[in-house]
Amino acid sequence: EYLAIAVIAAAVAYCVWLLFYRPFDFFRDFTELGFEQISNKRKYGSDAKKRYIINECRNRREIGDLPPVYPNGWFAILESDEVLKSTVKEVDVLGLNLVVWRGESGKCYVSDAYCPHLGAHLGVGGLGNFEGCSGKLVSIPNVNPVPPFANLKMWPVFEAYGFVYIWHHAENEEPSWWPDAVPEVESGQWKYRGRSVFRVACHIQEIPENGSDSAHFNVVHSSPFTTGSNPDESQLKKNFIKHVWSASWAPNSDLDRKHEALMRVTHFIKLFNKISCFHFTVDVHQIGPGIVLMYFETVLGKGILIQNVTPLEPMLQRVMHRFYSSPTFLHPIALLIMYGEVVQISKDIRIWNRKKFLRNPVFTKEDKQIRAFRRWYSQFYSENSLKWLPNTGSTLRHEKLYYK
Repeated sequence: EYLAIAVIAAAVAYCVWLLFYRPFDFFRDFTELGFEQISNKRKYGSDAKKRYIINECRNRREIGDLPPVYPNGWFAILESDEVLKSTVKEVDVLGLNLVVWRGESGKCYVSDAYCPHLGAHLGVGGLGNFEGCSGKLVSIPNVNPVPPFANLKMWPVFEAYGFVYIWHHAENEEPSWWPDAVPEVESGQWKYRGRSVFRVACHIQEIPENGSDSAHFNVVHSSPFTTGSNPDESQLKKNFIKHVWSASWAPNSDLDRKHEALMRVTHFIKLFNKISCFHFTVDVHQIGPGIVLMYFETVLGKGILIQNVTPLEPMLQRVMHRFYSSPTFLHPIALLIMYGEVVQISKDIRIWNRKKFLRNPVFTKEDKQIRAFRRWYSQFYSENSLKWLPNTGSTLRHEKLYYK
């Protein structure tokens, strides 16, 4: 009898933890979206064979006339809780091999991965000691004196919102702007509700450009999350719930904040095509080429969804989200919102994974925001930004700016 009570109590406690305390945590690879025609295991066999076929599809894909593949700006390379004191993390982003570590002071440092002495990878077994601030080589086993010119390249680092950022610039310029502070997150006033991570097979510009395409919201995102990320026509016809969206996009008119674009998204749910409910507005700040801060306010409280887009390769992006909200925001509702976000962005990823980038598409008058976005985004490319050579996997220096 007591054992049964203990088991029931443990089960109830576990359910309470799942619903009210456990943060949302989700990962989805690009291979899961947009390749449904080869998802039949009976036909294609193992996951390894499926992945091989998907990579063949990627190699044959027409990618279009791409802008440079690594824009200038701040990019999230890790989540802060991944970097512990006295440990070294290996990171490959933006065509770079980097190592990340946290000093005893708690400050994060990022450097090139290879020791300037003999080229050992510092994340695998390099034994040199370096100053975190300057990258100066302090000591090498069995070498005295240390060569004064053997220094590591150190990268500007900024830590916020639970992420570690580095500044990347093709001309090696110092940071000209910094990501905005979110005091409610940094102080711990807003609670961490969860995260989602995606790998997306497209050019980085496709992802933030999506926000300026206001027409796509009611085409791609009208169906509720209950129909999943790939609803068929029969599901949509039977569905009595519909998301209704409107959106505006514009660059910040303040010249000191030209790296920022502003967007406002309004939303409500329509039931039986008659009753409107669950109204909310999201104020979106696109900060540079790869950071998006989405502020919202509902009757339940306030919160923010933070999106980071970081190039792993020219045509492979990592998209990371973190969700924070006020303590009054019920955790089960936060989990529901995070799940809804996963479903909705998965609909976009299915398109991005198979999309061809058109440098000069056939714009209509309704697409003026997309044209404005491309002009604004071009500021993050410069003379030496790398351009990808399709079907070779290599890059070359960009010869001229796009969308001027």
